[in-house]
Amino acid sequence: MDTPSNPYQRSQYGESSHSRSPGADAAGNSQSGSSYDNSQRIRAPTKATRRIRGEIACAECRRLKVRCDRNIPCSTCVKRGCSALCPNGTIPPGEGSRFVLAATDHLRRKTTKMEARMRSLEDALAIINDATFDSPHPLLTGYDDDDDDDEPSLKAMDDENNPDLASTLTNTFGTLWLDERGSTRFFGPSGGSESIGPKASQSSTTRPTLQELDPSYLSAEINQCYQSFPFTPQGIRVVTVKSTIETFLPPVERAITLCDTFLEHLSWMFSIISRRHIVESLIPAIYKRIPLSYGPHDLALLLIVLGIGSLVDLDLPPYNLEAQHYYRLARAAVALQPVLAEQSMVTIKVLHLMSVYNGMSGKESNLEQSYVLLDLASQVALRVYIDPSSWGFDGREGYDRRVYFWNLMAGVLWQSLITGRPPSLLTSYIDCKIPSVEEEDLYQLGEVPLGFGIWGFKASTECLIPLVRATLAAKPPKYSTILELDRQIRTIANPQTDDANDENDRTAISMRTFVRSHYQDLMLLFLHRAYFAQAMAEHPANPLNSPYGQSVFAAYSSACHVLRDTREQFMKKPLLCSRIWRMWTFSFTAAVIVGTVAIRGLHLNLRPAPLEEFEAICLVFRNAAEVSSRAARALVCLEVIHNATMLKMPSNSLCLKPCFRRLFNLRSFTGIKVALPSTRPMTTKNCPYSAGKPKLSVHKTSHYRFRHLNPVVA
Repeated sequence: MDTPSNPYQRSQYGESSHSRSPGADAAGNSQSGSSYDNSQRIRAPTKATRRIRGEIACAECRRLKVRCDRNIPCSTCVKRGCSALCPNGTIPPGEGSRFVLAATDHLRRKTTKMEARMRSLEDALAIINDATFDSPHPLLTGYDDDDDDDEPSLKAMDDENNPDLASTLTNTFGTLWLDERGSTRFFGPSGGSESIGPKASQSSTTRPTLQELDPSYLSAEINQCYQSFPFTPQGIRVVTVKSTIETFLPPVERAITLCDTFLEHLSWMFSIISRRHIVESLIPAIYKRIPLSYGPHDLALLLIVLGIGSLVDLDLPPYNLEAQHYYRLARAAVALQPVLAEQSMVTIKVLHLMSVYNGMSGKESNLEQSYVLLDLASQVALRVYIDPSSWGFDGREGYDRRVYFWNLMAGVLWQSLITGRPPSLLTSYIDCKIPSVEEEDLYQLGEVPLGFGIWGFKASTECLIPLVRATLAAKPPKYSTILELDRQIRTIANPQTDDANDENDRTAISMRTFVRSHYQDLMLLFLHRAYFAQAMAEHPANPLNSPYGQSVFAAYSSACHVLRDTREQFMKKPLLCSRIWRMWTFSFTAAVIVGTVAIRGLHLNLRPAPLEEFEAICLVFRNAAEVSSRAARALVCLEVIHNATMLKMPSNSLCLKPCFRRLFNLRSFTGIKVALPSTRPMTTKNCPYSAGKPKLSVHKTSHYRFRHLNPVVA
């Protein structure tokens, strides 16, 4: 009988060939002995090998302690949707580990972390190499992340064929900021990063010192009411304190001037109070010109209008003490009447205007108070959800209530986009109608031109509300929903402007034209911003070929339009623009997008050129930072991006190669701390794109000096 050739093969008698007796024939003995020696050098199979052979249960079934049929893949893993892990892979432990999404999220987070680390190392290598050699490092050339990507440019992926496309956005929860005392501030996924970024003191730009009002000249009762806001302090005689506050009012001529300044300079941004009410009704009543009763909140309404009017009075220095004086009196007057128990439309408007004042006050610490006050106004405004006709209000009263509600709604929605927090007004319960064109033409006679009017109200209903729902949703919507909302925003036609050429210099009309010109671009910017960042991070070689390629193009185009309008308006009204904080928040968002393309997307050849756009807006921010605290804070971040753009420019460009002189923290941009070359301060002399750009000049007023851009071509 022939001996089995495999030393582990069993004989027909059930014995291994190793157990054959020494009495076997010589040839058999020799062959068997040789096979036995070879078998000693064969390593025993591992568990992974045995699982591949189907000899033992797969790793996932063993972890779950369930029955395994030992197929590859086994039926249990196929049913659970993790057949790719069978037989040796396991889903990572943790909450929800019995679902395949846990493994998918785990792998995606790990991949994202490894890619971020790889990009950081590449940036560090590029910086070190550029400081020593003129040619790029070999490891940084000839590599393409998208070599296998055959998708055509600007083609959106089908959500049905890609079910996970809607849930691939990373870091959509936002940022929770904690200080050393445990205080917290939350900024959602659309919140401005400069709000918690480096302080403006790190910038080389100097700006006027913000003076604090010494309240010792006021009575103890007024200061007590100020501190107790929004609650009424115990033991306070309301009539006495109210009369004391009235003694600090300015002359009636000065009050009317400040009210007109307030309306002329800010009516383009919101319509909270009309001139007919504040000048023709409220001021005569408070100054005892007509026998009309008024309460503490009516007095507070006049005082807060005077305070904001002082902030935008261009004959006064920014953040002047006169504005702080009126604000302190207004806040004390509000506390004389319970806000939550005896509220009215006047109460809501006072809280809304106090929110505006805190946003424009120049103190970064007041921004959080601005958000809180607007939320408080929204909670007090429960009654304005319902159309005023339900309560018997018609005519001018009904029109004023509808106009104010939609202005309040727009303010709440934009605050939600800026902070990334859900809106305090629940849009699903709105029953307030939009005023008609006939009502607007009738009741706006003699008033300052509105910034938006009926067109803006319709934009809020059809575009802004769906935009907030989509961008701030707990679960990101499908990308097809984003593209449909993009189409809906673009279909809203801008209102026709019938402004005469000789009236273009009027501040109210000039600012109205400015804000209307890029209102659609602002909505598109916030709609596509998250998808733009995702495409630039995951597909740096060609983000236009990524699943979110349309968002890359839309976000960049909208950002360029916003920056262009901001530059042009700053040339026309530099003093006023520097005092509008929200204008610089929007411009900062657009500048970060353009700066990102300037660093990572020069090879895309987008138009207009990102480096030219970014240089121009940085120069505007540098001038505005001399007055605006918001622009100064954003400038610190823009300078970091600007230095990074200098590293990406070719050696034969018009810019000279910078020298290493300072250390910059790029943790927020590249994830690591590296030594970056600093550049000279950006001026029209050393800016490579300054040919044909406006020169710098000095504008003098009776109180301070302000450097701004005059449209004088070099």
